[in-house]
Amino acid sequence: MAEEASTTKSKNKESAVLTDGSLAVLAREVGAEKLNGLILSMYLNIPNTTIVKFANEASDVGLISASDNMRAETTQRLLLHWKRLRVNSKDKEKVKDLERALKEIGRGDIAEVIIDKHANHAELTADAFSS
Repeated sequence: MAEEASTTKSKNKESAVLTDGSLAVLAREVGAEKLNGLILSMYLNIPNTTIVKFANEASDVGLISASDNMRAETTQRLLLHWKRLRVNSKDKEKVKDLERALKEIGRGDIAEVIIDKHANHAELTADAFSS
């Protein structure tokens, strides 16, 4: 019985690169850069109406004129929403989707960091992206 509970617990353990903290780091890395956070969200198949709603809620001046911090926060909210949308998907599938979306927006470098961290069961950290 205890062995069964242990197996269930390990199956429910979230991938380190998909934790809220890791997604926050990813949002700061991608989201502050132009409108890449919104574009990434589109490639992650978040409904366009949701993306527009989050963008409109973020700033009265729109995200183009918003601060880098505001764009990163909006990206973070969108990534967390994506994670909730995909709650029943396997972590491996979510990581693959994230990798594909990052490559589509021209950020293969970030995709490689995510794949590496996922393979090593490590969370994303800001220093992982410094060159």
